[in-house]
Amino acid sequence: MAYGRKSLIQVQATEIHYQLPKVLVGTNYYKKLCAEAKFLYMLINDRLKLSLQTAKETGNFVDKHGDVYVIYPNNELMQDTGYGKDKIIKLKKELVKYNLLDEERQGMKQPNRLYPKNVVSDPALLEMAFENAPNPWEIYEVGNDDFKNSEIPTSRSRQNRNQEVGNLEPSKNNLIKNNNRINDTNRYQDDPSLDILSASDSFQIGQHGFLSSKTINRLSLFGKEAKLLENKIYQAKRQVEKDYSHLLNHQEMIYGEVWSLELEREVDKLIFKIKTGEHEGKAIKNIPGYFYKMMVHFWKIALLIEKEQGFIALSNQSDYAKSFPEECPSLISYYYPNKLSESKLNQYLSELSERIETC
Repeated sequence: MAYGRKSLIQVQATEIHYQLPKVLVGTNYYKKLCAEAKFLYMLINDRLKLSLQTAKETGNFVDKHGDVYVIYPNNELMQDTGYGKDKIIKLKKELVKYNLLDEERQGMKQPNRLYPKNVVSDPALLEMAFENAPNPWEIYEVGNDDFKNSEIPTSRSRQNRNQEVGNLEPSKNNLIKNNNRINDTNRYQDDPSLDILSASDSFQIGQHGFLSSKTINRLSLFGKEAKLLENKIYQAKRQVEKDYSHLLNHQEMIYGEVWSLELEREVDKLIFKIKTGEHEGKAIKNIPGYFYKMMVHFWKIALLIEKEQGFIALSNQSDYAKSFPEECPSLISYYYPNKLSESKLNQYLSELSERIETC
């Protein structure tokens, strides 16, 4: 090895780190969750990366519902943590209690499947003690009435209920700072003014599910509307999954990670529409509602392509598009070079439904 250069062993030993969601530290909601349980969650969640990579390459570690799981037997957890078996079992029960882990038995001599789950992100919940807080999974459940006519939620209770699991707001001070931004529609007029707003750390810091850093940065330019627009992405996805549940296996979902690059273009498209609308004197009055309709159309196309191509082939093409953007600038246009109208898209989905029913 040449002097001063880093070997593979050195990098693996000193520069590869585990990651712990910051929300697990310093919030009232997770205050009573012991440090050992948080450490265990960090290890299990880290192994999920290996499962995701293997799922892309071979299709393994994905159950019949489309959920990715982890194999991390108790003996390996004991070896990696130094804890005894009884303590490992106790800590896993704690994680289950806090909705951070699901565990499924697989029968004799088969290791259990572990499903690490998203942390709570709602600032209102994070300020509450766990024992006093409502069940977050009930709060985040979205029904059809929430999106009728693409109306923006007006009450605090509905806004809380529409928060997406997996999105993280930072400190209370940052939240206040972000919410006090002036809602000036002229901020979209040119790029310099947009760049000024890109410093909204209160939105950018944290976990945002499958959204890319570029998507997060572009959404942050909308100031206090950033969180609402982000939620529209997830809400539209859930609505399409509900409307077309007959095309999905039990509890199967659209693979958001595959479409992260396409979502960047959708947000850029929204900004372009806003700019041109204001320039032509036809400003979009309800930006969140407009974006929600865009996202419904987007996720319907995503569902159509996923069902036609299959997860592995689509995932490989997605990776190729990310590696060689000049050769494959758009995943959607790769499969559908001509723009799909709403009527044509509905026709294709209807035909796909008929083919599945006759199988």
